[in-house]
Order: sequence, then C-alpha cells, then structure tokens
Amino acid sequence: MSNYEHRKQHHIELCLREDVVFPENCKHIFNEIFLVHRAIPGIRLDNVDLSAKFLGYELQAPIIIEAMTGGLPASRPINENLAKIAHKFKISIGVGSQRPILQSSFKQEVIDTYRVVREIAHDVPVIGNIGITQLREVSIDVIKMLIDTINADALAIHLNPAQEAIQPEGDIDFSEDLYYKVRDVVRELNIPVIIKEVGHGLSIEVLSKLVELGVHYVDTAGACGTNWAIVEALRNPKESVNYYVGLELADWGIPTPLSVIEARSISRELVVIASGGVWNGIKALKVLALGANLVGFARPLLKALLEQGLEGAEIYIKRYLTTLRTAMFLVGARDLKSTCKIPIVLGSTIINYLTQRGINPVEYVKRLRCGGYF
Repeated sequence: MSNYEHRKQHHIELCLREDVVFPENCKHIFNEIFLVHRAIPGIRLDNVDLSAKFLGYELQAPIIIEAMTGGLPASRPINENLAKIAHKFKISIGVGSQRPILQSSFKQEVIDTYRVVREIAHDVPVIGNIGITQLREVSIDVIKMLIDTINADALAIHLNPAQEAIQPEGDIDFSEDLYYKVRDVVRELNIPVIIKEVGHGLSIEVLSKLVELGVHYVDTAGACGTNWAIVEALRNPKESVNYYVGLELADWGIPTPLSVIEARSISRELVVIASGGVWNGIKALKVLALGANLVGFARPLLKALLEQGLEGAEIYIKRYLTTLRTAMFLVGARDLKSTCKIPIVLGSTIINYLTQRGINPVEYVKRLRCGGYF
C-alpha cells in the first residue's frame, strides 16, 4: 500500500472510530437560528417541493453528497454505493481528490475508483476535485484531463490549510499566488469551478477576492462537521508538537451558518453550498433560510453506509429529506425559492458576530439573504 493509500485509509478509519467532530460551540450557533412556526402554514405537506436546479440538471432535492474518497481499492465500492444513492434520489455527488490519478501514471484501477461515480450517477451532477496547492504542479491541460476522466460537470478546488498544517506530509505553502492560479483555472475551463473549504469555513476576506477573480460557486464547509485538524492530529505521534496543536484547533474556524452569511453578504449572485455539519433536515432548512442554495454532507452518510450497508445509507437520506420537507411545511415554505423569505430570529452571538463583521443583521434578514440563483 502506498503512502497515499495508507493515509486515506487511515482518514476513513479515524472519521468512523474517533471523535473528530467540532464541539458544542457550533451546536450553539445552529440553536441561535430560530425558525418561526406557522400554525396555519397555508400549504399542504404533500405539495412542498424540494426540487432544485444545479449545473444544468433538475434535482429532486438541493443536496450534494460531498467529496469523500477515491484512488485506493477500498474506495471503489464506497463510491459505487454513493453513486447509487445519488442516482436513486437524484441528488448531486462529488468525488474525492483526484490527485492519485496523477501519482499513479494513469493506472486504470485508480481511475476506475472515480469513473464508477459517473457510470452509475449518469443523470445527476458529478463534481471533480483537486487541491488548490496542486494547481502549482499541473497544467490546465492536465486539469482538463482529470475532468474528462470522469466527465465532470464542475470542478471543486478544495482549500485545506488547517489540515495541511497538522498533516505529517502536509503542504504548508498557501501563498497569495494561489489566487491567480484559481483565476487562470476559472478562465480556462468550460465548466463551473467551485471553491470549497474542507471544514473550517470561508470568510468575507477570501470570498471577496475570489469573486473579483470570477468565481461564481462556493462551498462553505464550515466549522461544524468533521474537523480535519483533529483527524490529522490523531495521525501524529502523541508526543509530537503537531498532535498537541491539532487538538488545540478543536474550535478553530467559521461555523457553517456564519460562513453562509459571509458568502451571501458578498454577492447575491453567488451559488452558495452550505456544508459542514449540516447533517439533518432542520439544519438544512436553517442554512437555506440564511441564503444557501444547496446543502452538502459526507461523514454521517459514509458512517451509515459502512456500518449499516446501502439500505442504512438510503434510510439516512429518506429521513433527511422527510425532515426537511416537514420543516418547510411548518414554516409555510412551499419551495426552495421561498425558504430564504421565511421569518427567522437570530440569537445574540450571531448578531454580535455579524455586527463586528460589518454586516447589518436586520438588513440581512429582511432583504439581503435571498440570492439570485433560483
């Protein structure tokens, strides 16, 4: 097993076995988003419409199965089953980092761990994936090859400085030149580019510059789900400095709801994907109400799949969608377009945060949270 394969296998094991989720502070932020119950919703429950348009496809729900794995033999059955779920429920799906394709001299068995996603999920958006620091190493033609390999509808460029800083093999050069690498990719590709954090959130400062460079799609991946600094800390020897530092970063990052607001405050035209701990339908409605266009998740679905099989993973999706639909019914939201118009009340922690970040919370709730994508 190569070093990469060993690392990725270790990642999966740690995510399933260890407590690598952000602590209670993020739960507090979600609890500070109050959805106002409507005793007469004005609609029928069975008329609530979860359908969404994304990357030229009609989806049954505004959901993305977020990037998880690929490149090692054990990932093929995982990706195969995730693709079956995406196809069955007609939701979008992303693949894990495609870097192994470049490191394997294009071995067919490596490529097939990714290609199986498109082969099965042929009627929904499939999103490719590469790390931002890899943009220094590869040409536009190589990136296009990665896209063509899986016939991707979009390319996610993932940002993971906190993970890389703690990872024993990490790339710690996140210098300013990376912005211009992103700009070049956005200009040269004929498919959308999604800028995606991996679990610590996107800020106004980063988002503003990305929008200036032509980015139209972002995935917040805020600090509410899997904490990759902790994952990497657990891969370090317990006596090492990085083990200690990784655990100290247990609270580091921008919580998902706040990152959604920061993104939407930058542009009403951005397509904002809210991921990072959006692990049930209530949380999904809360971030949609704040201005997200779609939601994404990974860890709980992977856990259900590996512990309970395909049927268990499908049950997770069914519960998620039923909860989302029911919550939309209870606030009188007939469809996704109306979710960002429902009454919400924000708690003091969120209001204080937004005020200090230069965002007027009252104006945001009243008229700024609805994007123009729907």
